[in-house]
Parts: sequence; structure tokens; C-alpha cells
Amino acid sequence: MRHKLALTSAALSAVALLAGCGSGAGTTDTSEQPSSSSVNMHGAPKVQEPLDTEEFQQKPCSVLEKGQIETLDMQQWESEVDKEATGGPSCSWQYMGGPPDYTVSSTGVTFMVNGDGLKNTYFRRGQGVFEYFRELEPIAGQPAVAAGSSASTPEQEGTCEVEVGVTDSLTFLTQVQLGEGSPYAGDPCGRARDVATEVVKTLKAGA
Repeated sequence: MRHKLALTSAALSAVALLAGCGSGAGTTDTSEQPSSSSVNMHGAPKVQEPLDTEEFQQKPCSVLEKGQIETLDMQQWESEVDKEATGGPSCSWQYMGGPPDYTVSSTGVTFMVNGDGLKNTYFRRGQGVFEYFRELEPIAGQPAVAAGSSASTPEQEGTCEVEVGVTDSLTFLTQVQLGEGSPYAGDPCGRARDVATEVVKTLKAGA
């Protein structure tokens, strides 16, 4: 299959908002970092159960195991790793949907290590960056939003990006791009949420 997911992690790629300042030339800053209560979350919910994703960042395709891919009805799938993606380490899967159309769809998962967690996404919402922004019910206990810069709705485009907080300063982004005739075309954000749910299960099992 030659169809590639047009990863748009740049659209949600974050710029760190709280950069530490050095204490002087040639020295190491040993001052205390601000307490979590003093950090401006810009309205974003705090992550109550931080997850260790370091191992998965090294092997981003390991966030979905074979059984989970089958559960998601991703048939005849191919995966591709990109550790140099704009947002951070990512994996994309191209796959066939079920009958009757068997259209090609794509899913991507990116660890947004170049961002600053959901607080940056909420900050950007306040800056008018997004055309749509939806706060979602927590995914297996982890806060999540769906957001994008396209003028069209996810339902119109058959695409959606769901961002999930794993710590207060780190998220992963799940993106889906559904082929024409996909049985999930009417609810791409629901599809992205389903994928994100499986990813969280893997992260928690490996934590």
C-alpha cells in the first residue's frame, strides 16, 4: 500500500513555555523548579496518574500490539517509524478497513516530546490557533482533547487528532485519516479515541 498518513503533528507541536534560566556562565542551575501548584496550566486538567513513556519513545510502534491492531480492525497493516518527526518519536500504520469497501486508512501516534503538555495546547487555544477544540472525557483516566487547525470539521474531513496527557509536560497525539467509505468516517474522533484508549492500555501495562 502506498497511501501515507499525512502526519500533522506540526499543527499541535508545542513550544516549551517554562524554560529554566542558568545561574551563570559556566555553572549549573541548581535552583528549585517551580512547584506543580505554581505552574500555569492555562485551564488544562492536571494529569493525576503520570505515565513513564521513555521505553516506548525508543520504539514508538510498540504502543500497539498485534492483538490490539486486530481489535481495531486494522487489516493488512504496515507500520513505519519516524523518530525525527516534528512533534517527537512517532509511528504510523497504513491499513485496510473491513468490507464492503476495504478502503485504505491511516493512524499515527506521536510522543510530543517537543511540546509542553496539554497546558501548551490550552494556551494555544487561547491564542486562537485552533479552528475546533473539544474537551473529551478522560481516556482510561488520562485527560484528552481533540483539536485541529482545519476550517472543516473532523466529520467533514474524515480526520481527527486526539491529544492525551501522560504527564503535565508530555502528551501523545493520535491521528486518524479515514479512507472513503470507511465505516468510521462519521466519527473520526471516536476512532482516534479508540486508538488512544489502546495506547494508554499499553503504556499503563508497561509502566
